[in-house]
Amino acid sequence: MLERIWTRLLELTAEFVTPDWGKIIGLIPVAIAVLVVFVLLWMFRRLRTAPPARRGKRRIQPRTPEGIHMPGPSFAPAFAAVGTFLLLLGLVFGGLILVLGAIALVLTLLYWLAEGLRIFDHDLGVDTTTSLPAIVHDGPPPGVHMPGPSWRPFMGAFGMFALFLGLVFGGWLLTAGVIALIATLAGWLGDAVKEYREVVKADTTGHLENPPPGKTPSRLFGSLVALILIATVLQLSAFAIGQAAAGTAGASAAPSSGAPAAPAGASGAPAPSAGASGAPAPSGGGATADVSIQAKDIQFVEKTFTAPGGKPFTIAFDNQDSGTPHNIQIKDGSGASVFKGDIFNGVAAKVYQVPALPAGAYTYVCDVHPTMTGTATLQ
Repeated sequence: MLERIWTRLLELTAEFVTPDWGKIIGLIPVAIAVLVVFVLLWMFRRLRTAPPARRGKRRIQPRTPEGIHMPGPSFAPAFAAVGTFLLLLGLVFGGLILVLGAIALVLTLLYWLAEGLRIFDHDLGVDTTTSLPAIVHDGPPPGVHMPGPSWRPFMGAFGMFALFLGLVFGGWLLTAGVIALIATLAGWLGDAVKEYREVVKADTTGHLENPPPGKTPSRLFGSLVALILIATVLQLSAFAIGQAAAGTAGASAAPSSGAPAAPAGASGAPAPSAGASGAPAPSGGGATADVSIQAKDIQFVEKTFTAPGGKPFTIAFDNQDSGTPHNIQIKDGSGASVFKGDIFNGVAAKVYQVPALPAGAYTYVCDVHPTMTGTATLQ
C-alpha cells in the first residue's frame, strides 16, 4: 500500500520536475487560444457594463495640423496576427499545416508592406526628389493624440525570437523563451493600459493628454539577454552530463553483455538470457529473461519489479507503442544512472543485459518520456 502511494507521488512530481516538453509545446497554441478567448470575453463584458461616455462642456474637436498625415484604420495587424498563429500551429503539427502557415504569414506581411507603400506614396509622392518645406512642430495640437516612439515592437520581436529559439532546442531555452515573450508583451500591455486610462480621463476633461515618451528598456533587454545566455549554458551542461552518463552506463554494461549468465539452480543465479545486451527479440512475450516489462500508452505496465542484487540479470522490454521510441534507464537513490538501455521504436522487444548492481531500491525511467517511471528492488 505504502509502495503504491509512493509510486503515485513520484509520478505526480515527475510531471513538474521532468516535464514532457513535447506535450508542453503542443499545448502552447491551446493556451494562447484560451487566453485570447478570455481577453475577448473580458473586453466585451467591460464594454457592455461601461457607463455612457461623459464629455466636458467644452469638447475640443481634433484637427490634424498641416504637414501631418493621419492614416485611417487598418486590418493589416489583425491579418499578421492570424498569419503568425497559423505559422505557430504549423510548427507544432508540421506537414501541410506548416506550409500553409508560412504562406499565410508571407501574404499578410506583403499586404502590410503594400499598405505602407501606399501611405508613403500619399505623403511624399512617387518622386521623392521634390524638396518639402521645413515644417517644425512643437507638439501635437490640443485634441490630437500622438503617442511617442516606443521600444515595445522591438522588444516583442525579441521575445518572439527567444520563443522560436526555445521551440527549436526545447528544455531550458524553451522556458527562457516563454519568460522573455511574457515579459515583453506585459510591458506592451502596460503602455496600452496607460493610453486607455488617458482616453477615459479625456471623456471628462475634454482633452487627451499625451503620455511621456518611453525610456530605453536597457535593464529589461539586458536581463532577457542574460536569461537566454544562462538557459543556453544550462542546456549545454544538461546535454554534456547526459552524454557522459550514457557513456559511463554503456562502459559499465559492456563487460557483462558478452558473458552468458549462469544457469538457474540451487545457487539462485539468474536464468539464461535471450541474447546480448539490447538484442532484438520477438514482441509479445517471446523473450525469456529474469524481468519482463511492457510499455503501452506511454506508460510502463509493470510499475515495480524485483531482481537479484549483486548479480547480473536480464530485462525483457516489450515496447507496444507503435512508432514511439522507448527505453529503460535505471537510477540509484541519488539519481545517478547505473544502466541505460538502447532506445527503439515499437512495436518491438529487446532483452537488456544489466550488470551486477548492489542490493537496494532503484528507480527506472524512459529517457524519451520522463513521466514513465517505476521502482525496482534488488535483494
